[in-house]
Amino acid sequence: MNALLPWAPRFLAVSGAALVASVVAVCLPFWVTDLDSEILSVVTPALQWLPFAVVLVVHLAMRPGMRFWRWSAIGVRPVARTVGAAGVALAVFVAVPIATIAIGTALGLVEFAPVEGAAAAALLVLPLSIVWMVFAFGEEIGWRGYLTSLLAPLGFWRSTLVIGGFWAAWHLPLTLTYALDGTMPFRDVVSTTVNLLFAAVAISLVRWFSGSVWPAVFAHAVMNTMGQFAYSNLITPLTSLDDGAYWAFFGVSWGVWAVVLAVVTRRIPILSETSPAWVG
Repeated sequence: MNALLPWAPRFLAVSGAALVASVVAVCLPFWVTDLDSEILSVVTPALQWLPFAVVLVVHLAMRPGMRFWRWSAIGVRPVARTVGAAGVALAVFVAVPIATIAIGTALGLVEFAPVEGAAAAALLVLPLSIVWMVFAFGEEIGWRGYLTSLLAPLGFWRSTLVIGGFWAAWHLPLTLTYALDGTMPFRDVVSTTVNLLFAAVAISLVRWFSGSVWPAVFAHAVMNTMGQFAYSNLITPLTSLDDGAYWAFFGVSWGVWAVVLAVVTRRIPILSETSPAWVG
């Protein structure tokens, strides 16, 4: 483990504060007026590009002589690792919801109740994930791209937890907006935040395994599409659960996450930040 570059803590503090402030600024009108949160849903894909924009602006202000795109790890060398990392991402983000549903159903917490057309919807998960990468790229170029390169000397776990914490905090104003508007229960704010922390480890892992941001972009897109598909099409609505069943179900989910992450982090080799392929 190496020391951070002297300017790295200041860069993280400035960009992290700007990222949280920017999303709070977007959400603030919804908190103090009668604006419908449905408007926020429409603009959310554009908001996913805020991390890219903020990190780029801070980079240009603080490190104008450095190559932004190299630090963002948009390369794909070695190609085999990049493809393999995408496969790991797909396996993890499919396995977690499916295993959670299987265990939750076996324990009687939810009912397995596929909606009409669920089979056809399943076939769209991968194509939609590929399309959704357009928006996920805007987030990941900041989080698992530039900031991961910046904090890499901290090692995998420390850098992952720092970035994952900022990532979860960045989402919090959005989920709070839906909760304050009454379109999302407050318990969903908590469960979503914890889910993001677990997901951050998996997304960071494929970045460290490949040295490229692209598997992280793909992982983020699969997370969104597969989660939406599985929990909306295969079981009774989670909103219908009482608090006991709800938290038991998410306890199962977090247990599944812990097991999956324990397995993959032990078995998947990661590139050192000193490797020539670390930033593609």
